Amino acid sequence: MTVPAEAQQHQAERAVQAATTAAAVRAVWGASVDPQDLEGSWLAGAVLAAEMIRAGQTAAASTADTWLTQEAGPGEGAVDPAAAAAAAGDLTGPLLYPLLIALNRLRRGFSMALSILSGAAFLEMVTRSLVADAGRIADMAGMIARPRVVSYVRVVHLPACARCVILAGREYTLSDGFLRHPQCDCTLAPRRPGDTWALASPESLYREMTGAQQRRAFGQAAQKAIAEGADLGQIVNARRGMTTATRYRRTVQATTEGTTRRGIYGRRRAKFEKAVGVRFGEETRGRARATAVRLMPEEIYRLADGDREHAIRLLKKNGYIV
Repeated sequence: MTVPAEAQQHQAERAVQAATTAAAVRAVWGASVDPQDLEGSWLAGAVLAAEMIRAGQTAAASTADTWLTQEAGPGEGAVDPAAAAAAAGDLTGPLLYPLLIALNRLRRGFSMALSILSGAAFLEMVTRSLVADAGRIADMAGMIARPRVVSYVRVVHLPACARCVILAGREYTLSDGFLRHPQCDCTLAPRRPGDTWALASPESLYREMTGAQQRRAFGQAAQKAIAEGADLGQIVNARRGMTTATRYRRTVQATTEGTTRRGIYGRRRAKFEKAVGVRFGEETRGRARATAVRLMPEEIYRLADGDREHAIRLLKKNGYIV
């Protein structure tokens, strides 16, 4: 038996949510951006885009509790979808970058149409990533809040890239950060003591792929090498392009969302923040907080050093469960 069908279905629904939100946000870019005033026109459109991204993130995160309760019973508190969405990151940068990309393309001599399309492609990619991240953060918080869950398994849904395929079915502790790349829509399945389902191997997933999917993910030369007996793990570097968050001079999974007003993109970022206000950040009495740090759920579990009760207290303190 492979990863439970419920986990596969959960992953598929998350992917649809991410894709739907990304398509809607890209449509906002297309309808808002005026070639005669790229910056001014996108300032107005970004407000609606931010609202749509947060709505998509919240919708993705809101399914965590229902699914996990079905899989592993009730938790020690309910996951707060808004907190998971906020922890996925500040939206100022992701919504400013498409504009910067378009302006950069223009400076390099690309046509206006191609420059605008480049911005749209980035916006769609980052939206999918932000929605998927919010869902995974909610899943992780919900798993930690359920003492019966001891680890998680990576769920990969085809079609998938080579990086994800070779990690399919791999089991991780709850303190391990989730490796992902832009547009990664893999999710997590909870493991409990006594679970008898076997982990889906990369090789079995590869065999399920069509020839076209194999070529697209691995390349024609690699596909031929694998057919001749080459090892998948030797063909692809599992960690290439996969990241977790690192902050504060040591490796932690943390987010600075809602914790600082310092801009990193100079004048344009300041202008974006002024135009859209707290829509880009976590709302706390009408203004962003200045000093707090919200740890990611996996970092909370690592710091708790296996003490589930302490981990749950930290989840509540950091606003993930209520």
